[in-house]
Amino acid sequence: MNHSLRTMFFAAAALAYAAAADGQGPRPTGAYAVGRRFQVWTDSARRDPADSTRSRALAVWIWYPAGPSARTEEAPVLPSEWRERRIATLAAKLGPDVARAAGTLRVHARADAPIAPAARALPVLLFTPGLGWLASDYSVMLEELASHGYVVVGIASPGFADVVRFPDGRDVTRTLGIGERIGADQAHVQADAAFALRRLRALAEDPSSFLRARVDVARLGAFGHSLGGTTSLVLAARDPGVRAAVNIDGDPMGDVVSIRPTQPLLLVSSENPTIAEAPPGKPARFLELTRAGLERSERRRTSDWLGIASRAREAYRVRIAGTHHLNFEDAALSSSMLVGPEQRWMRVGPIDGARGLAVTAELVRAFFDCTLREGGDTRSFLAAAARLPEVSVERPPATR
Repeated sequence: MNHSLRTMFFAAAALAYAAAADGQGPRPTGAYAVGRRFQVWTDSARRDPADSTRSRALAVWIWYPAGPSARTEEAPVLPSEWRERRIATLAAKLGPDVARAAGTLRVHARADAPIAPAARALPVLLFTPGLGWLASDYSVMLEELASHGYVVVGIASPGFADVVRFPDGRDVTRTLGIGERIGADQAHVQADAAFALRRLRALAEDPSSFLRARVDVARLGAFGHSLGGTTSLVLAARDPGVRAAVNIDGDPMGDVVSIRPTQPLLLVSSENPTIAEAPPGKPARFLELTRAGLERSERRRTSDWLGIASRAREAYRVRIAGTHHLNFEDAALSSSMLVGPEQRWMRVGPIDGARGLAVTAELVRAFFDCTLREGGDTRSFLAAAARLPEVSVERPPATR
């Protein structure tokens, strides 16, 4: 990176960090303003595993390039009728301070804004969140992608998310994917994502939809975090219309280990936690068992990835130094509130929260740019990765 570009990059990063510290999400860097719409999509062909008296319904957010607007104030990440309940569920796992900061984050997307005029239909990405999370918990990354010309559809699976509130006031809390049941229950999330793809394709042709003729479903990618990341791999394996898939720090389990997608794949991995980061006072036996467990888990993840990627046309694994599993969600912006080793260990790494999100979004965007846009070339993805000092790249032997 030349000196002027480096200066511009770090100046923009500094502004993003300052905004995040003020309760505001980093401003997207793309040429477009961002719009967001909330919808409920109902799959009348399936009964809801969380409530067998109902058809399966999904909470859906759509982020998209929007036209210019005079509006300057930032909106809350969730509407008021949902926000307090979401903060309460976050507090149980992140503590009250981080939960309040994440639940009241101000985002840049404008609700129901008109979609931006474009010379041609826009590429579209389906996003599936991690277990317990909502798509809106990843607003920083998803707004960033939309600002660069992508339509991003994010889903929440009721019963898997901590809480989903429907417009009729009904709350659905987490009852699925708990403990050892996740290996079997993940099939419901996979079915939700497959339905979302079918619904998206139908809306692209629906005269009543704001997406009609505005999304190019022939340029379709899938990505997600954790459980949502492995779900994206399953979509690619089962649906040839998915042209590329990204798994952000997801651990394959159950039947996922045996899939062999042929599309380009990207695995974004956090840095492995270490015993050196462990809270003080832990017994030596505990630390030794933990160390051995972490090493086994890494060997298994690597083996599973090599198998899954073995038939892919292109496959890359990138590791982001200084990150742990929580660094890929908006909650990472408030990670400085997790002040003690006990609170931080295996959750967040030493990387600045906004910086970790910016690096992740840059990698995901560069990968989809080279796989979904005309004239794309994986060399441009490798060049983008090389510009990020926190990133190292690995390629499975079969794809070299």
